Amino acid sequence: MSSKWDTRFLGLAAHISGWSKDPSSQVGAVITDGNRIVSLGYNGFAAGVEDRPERLSDRNCKLNLTIHAEENAMIFAKRDLTGCTVYVTHPPCPRCASKLIQEEVARIVHIAPSDDFLSRWADDLELSREMYREADIEVTSYAIERIDIENAGITIAPGGFFRTVLSRLLGL
Repeated sequence: MSSKWDTRFLGLAAHISGWSKDPSSQVGAVITDGNRIVSLGYNGFAAGVEDRPERLSDRNCKLNLTIHAEENAMIFAKRDLTGCTVYVTHPPCPRCASKLIQEEVARIVHIAPSDDFLSRWADDLELSREMYREADIEVTSYAIERIDIENAGITIAPGGFFRTVLSRLLGL
C-alpha cells in the first residue's frame, strides 16, 4: 500500500474518531482489504448502554464500559480479516493488539502517539509492539507532521452538493 492510501485511510480514521462521545479520547479505526474498506469503528459504549456525562467523566467506569475503535471495527466487519490492514488514530493497546493478531491482520498503521499519550501508555504500547514482532505483523507509524497530504489526492470540490453538505455539517 502506498503512503497515498495510508494517508487517505488515516484521514478517514481521524474523521470517524470525531463520532466518539468520549470527551478525552476519541479514536477511529478503518479496516481495509487492499484499497477497499471492510469496516469502520470508533470508541464508545455498547449499543443501548447510556453514555451519560457522569459515566463519561468517571475514568474507571468509562474504561470498563468502552468498546475500543478497533474492537468495534472488527465486530462490524462480519467477515474474515486475514491479510487486512487496520488504520487507527492511536497505537492499539495490548487488548486490541491481541485481538487483531488473532484475526490474522497483516498490517497495523497508526499515527505516532504524542509525548503526553506516551507518558501514560508507553509500557502498554511496548507490550503491543512485542506481540506484533512475535506474530510477524507489520506496523507503520506516521508522525503527524510527516503525513503527506499533498500526494494523497484529497480534494473538496469548490462547489456542488458535496461542498454544500460539508459546509453545513462542519460549519465552513
